[in-house]
Amino acid sequence: MAIVPSFGAAPVPNCSTDLNKYLKKMKVPGLAAAIVKDGEIACATGVGMADIERGRPVTEDTIFLIASVSKTVTATALMQLNERGAMRLDEDINPYLPFDISLPGQDSMPITFRQLLTHTASIRDNSKFIDGAVTMGADSPMSLGSLTSGYLALGGSFYDPKKNFEKSPPGTKNKYSNMGITLAGYLVEVISGTDFAIYCRDHIFSPLGMYETSWRLTDIDASILAVPYDRTSKGFKAYEQYGEPNYPDGMLRTSVSELARFLIAIMQGGSYDGQQILQPGTVEEMLKTQTRLDKTQGLVWFREKINGRTVWGHDGEDDGASATMWFDRNRNQGVILMANGEWKGEEKLFEQLFEEADGL
Repeated sequence: MAIVPSFGAAPVPNCSTDLNKYLKKMKVPGLAAAIVKDGEIACATGVGMADIERGRPVTEDTIFLIASVSKTVTATALMQLNERGAMRLDEDINPYLPFDISLPGQDSMPITFRQLLTHTASIRDNSKFIDGAVTMGADSPMSLGSLTSGYLALGGSFYDPKKNFEKSPPGTKNKYSNMGITLAGYLVEVISGTDFAIYCRDHIFSPLGMYETSWRLTDIDASILAVPYDRTSKGFKAYEQYGEPNYPDGMLRTSVSELARFLIAIMQGGSYDGQQILQPGTVEEMLKTQTRLDKTQGLVWFREKINGRTVWGHDGEDDGASATMWFDRNRNQGVILMANGEWKGEEKLFEQLFEEADGL
């Protein structure tokens, strides 16, 4: 079996699953996959093109935008602060903020940290605002403080009582909320006193050896960064790289080789290669049902069934980007997939990779 190099780790074998076959079926320019098993990266492979115009192929070390899979890292950062006693999951978040969140007609109803991580905080995604706030070719210049105060505080520049909030009180409705997770990221910044991106670098990425992983384009080596593509009737059309001000909900860029380290840590009770990023009890709390409103909902993580397996993980999709990361606790196996396009029919490949994991 061919051996391929990997940044910061011993070489790992290619996965035996034929990714090229699925590349065509899924209609994306490039695709990378990794399988983790028993605390190790069992295999990792890249196929297709990271940059069509420059003829640069995908490898297992290619950096992709992973969209909403990013939320698992944001949750980890907040739960680290919970472990240190800096906050408690069921506390009102307002006293921690430099502004008051104004819930229309529900000012007496608190929003808790747990509600943010379970999409039950009654914060709605105003897609018109969010889509219009994207910065092309660079990171967004807007700070998390400006974004969240402008969006959630009465009189804020982006405040809209109808489009930014659910009608139901916090804790009574489960509705997926990117802005709720963005607020969780800002709370990490406020409580820790450290820029959110820097906090994650220092407390999650660096300890795990994820040295090429970053929330910001300015910190990423462009020579290993996948170009995002749109699929058109005439072929693939490149997008510019882009930045969103609500970046804690979906702007992390990493490789399958590096994200595998994070996944192994979660699978091993918060520990990888001698580094403990979370305590085992914290991981257990994250991976259990949190609300009667959705029995699949953990703290950001979701529980699903795949061909008889019970798996925990998260999916993500954005312009020119797709990603998925799930693991089977019973068999100690996990699978990560990333692409630089919006894929179709990834489930078949995902199932095939889990089948491969059974034989490793």
